[in-house]
Amino acid sequence: MAKKNGEKLYSRVFRQVRAYILQNNLQPGDLLPTEQALVEMLGVSRNVLREAIKSMELLGMVSAQPGRGTTLKAFSLDFVFQNVIFAAAGEEDNAVAEMLEIRKRLELGYMRQAFATLQPQDIAHIRSIMEQIKKQWENHNFFHADDRDFHMAIFSRVNNQTLLTLMDAIWNVDANFKTDEKLKYLDDTIIKHENIVRALEANNEEAFEAAMMAHFASGKYYNRAASFEEIKGWKQTPLPG
Repeated sequence: MAKKNGEKLYSRVFRQVRAYILQNNLQPGDLLPTEQALVEMLGVSRNVLREAIKSMELLGMVSAQPGRGTTLKAFSLDFVFQNVIFAAAGEEDNAVAEMLEIRKRLELGYMRQAFATLQPQDIAHIRSIMEQIKKQWENHNFFHADDRDFHMAIFSRVNNQTLLTLMDAIWNVDANFKTDEKLKYLDDTIIKHENIVRALEANNEEAFEAAMMAHFASGKYYNRAASFEEIKGWKQTPLPG
């Protein structure tokens, strides 16, 4: 693909079409000019224009329909985050690890707001997810989906859709990241999650924050349990604070 000033031509056309959309205040459902009109307007070949439009399609910005034209779609951060983060991760362990660090900092940064906004029914829901996690653990099953639901439920009342979308996208990337290594620490994961739930049930913000910090203490696992029976016995143990 030819370049101008080091930039791929379709990238420049992408920006020009995007600028056209903004300058003309086009709304979801509106049609872009025809391919011939855009080619003449931008002074590029059909192939270059099609690459630019295809890039817009992949980002969920437009929908190209044969016989009808190219329609502007409603903007969705969900679509953008899911695709951009997935593409950025690829097979690079370092990229995935960096994303997990971002999720860690997001959760710890918003944990106080999460605690303040959770309702009793939300905490009951988190407890039900915790019990499902335990059942999976008893059967020696990996519980990534339940783990994701657990964490997303904690932040479900935080009024920040971008935060939730970004967290969800990172969880999806994490699904198959170093699964064998994670399996080694299921006992500790169960205990750390149990501590989080118990702190919420006791309405103890200090204990909740401590449990969240312990959960994300990379490489440090506290209170190793020998069996599921030991964990179940923790329900009778007073929470700190």
